[in-house]
Amino acid sequence: YAEKLHMPGDHVFLVYSVEVSDVIQQAPFSMDPEVFKDLVQKEVKRIQGELIEFAKYLRAMKLEGTVKSTHAQKPGEGILNIAKEVNASLIITGSRGQSKLRRTFLGSVSDYVMHHSPVPVLVCRREN
Repeated sequence: YAEKLHMPGDHVFLVYSVEVSDVIQQAPFSMDPEVFKDLVQKEVKRIQGELIEFAKYLRAMKLEGTVKSTHAQKPGEGILNIAKEVNASLIITGSRGQSKLRRTFLGSVSDYVMHHSPVPVLVCRREN
């Protein structure tokens, strides 16, 4: 994006969408509330670290932008909610290159975003 599509005046939003169930799945049903609270705080700290790295990336690429995080039932929903909130004109997402079988049963964030977004979506594959 930074090399091929970015135009002066563009504002980039880097979104980190956390699936709510990811934190809950780590906790057994009989977990002590204080232990669960500690688990959630560790997850928040980890996410804050990711957001700091995203901000560094924006600065390194000399892009005007904002880093946001969201919690949603599905990461794709979180991304689309932020896109609507900021009136995005384009969503760029990555693809991990999952097999068709895996995507069929588990879904993928990029597939969800592509099929539910009201704005154009650019899916970028990870370089090998």
